Amino acid sequence: MRKIRDIKYFKSLSLKKIKEKVKEIKTQLPSEEHDAITFSKNFTLSLSNYCQNQCGYCFYNYKVPKMSGEGNVVLLDNDQMVNLIQKAIQYNCKEALIMSGERVDNFQEVRDELERRGCSEYIEFVKDICNYLLDFNLLPHINLGELTFEELKELKPYNASMGLMLESTSLRLFEKGGVHEFSPGKLPEKRIRHIKNAGKLKIPFTTGLLLGIGETFENRINDLALIKNIHEEYGHIQEVIIQNFVYKEGISYRPKKQIEIKQILKITGLAKIIFQNEISVQVPPNLIKGYENEFIKMGIDDFGGISPFSIDYINPEKSWPQIDYLKKICEQEGFKLQERLPIYDKFINKVGFCPENIKKRIDNII
Repeated sequence: MRKIRDIKYFKSLSLKKIKEKVKEIKTQLPSEEHDAITFSKNFTLSLSNYCQNQCGYCFYNYKVPKMSGEGNVVLLDNDQMVNLIQKAIQYNCKEALIMSGERVDNFQEVRDELERRGCSEYIEFVKDICNYLLDFNLLPHINLGELTFEELKELKPYNASMGLMLESTSLRLFEKGGVHEFSPGKLPEKRIRHIKNAGKLKIPFTTGLLLGIGETFENRINDLALIKNIHEEYGHIQEVIIQNFVYKEGISYRPKKQIEIKQILKITGLAKIIFQNEISVQVPPNLIKGYENEFIKMGIDDFGGISPFSIDYINPEKSWPQIDYLKKICEQEGFKLQERLPIYDKFINKVGFCPENIKKRIDNII
């Protein structure tokens, strides 16, 4: 394979050529792996939509009163949380995706609510939830935005895996009118530091790109190369999500033209070529409905978390597909759909990557 940063070469590859290359890459896997596409049966606990970032494309984040038609969530109500967990048990979910806005405790309302619930800090609140979930053999996967090394270290014993989208390192997005103009937590050096710190702590990790927010083709390839280099140093990245921006009413970002499906397919295939079989390539199936066959041909390994009952809080109008629906599509392309845990098998027995607390729960699940 040519050097990753040979942008001209990657740009020249046709979709047909990419399909041929990813097919060859897949055949290098053991037989039980190369014909499988995985997913995780999960549910979401959205703890708070207060966020220090005001990204132009975000529908999820805290909205100032004059903009908020729907109510904001300071902290998820305990009764709602218990009800969601009970549903998850009924549906035999294995993964609990715990998400929130970034630095929610920057807001006085959140700090007041934490104090009312007897928590001195937000990380303590999250840790208590993770502990509670583990009692039911539900494996937590957190994505709370940018965290410090110490916060990651404190949460590691209670999580099967963690995540943070790189999204894009393009500095153009921070210029006036750019989607990250008012998003201090999206500065590339902060996101990169978080991903590297997770590597230093041997945390199985998910990251990814958000396509169609003002970045260039060159930005996308360089960001894939950056992720590959970080993984080569720390060996902790399980999967990379290739996620496309979807327009929604009520957000400020209005691209002149939404990203075309061909561009998303191309970056997905190039991600597979760049990562080979070291890192799984994932696409959210609710955002590419109708094109699943094409993405399978582009070398995807995984459909990510699919919930039988909770919504996609980032794209609430895009419902999750039925697992049987995806199973049929995979079979059409000669693949089998296979359920996995939020921590990939290869990390469970990899020294230092799976805390004993988590291993015990995995033994219970198995």
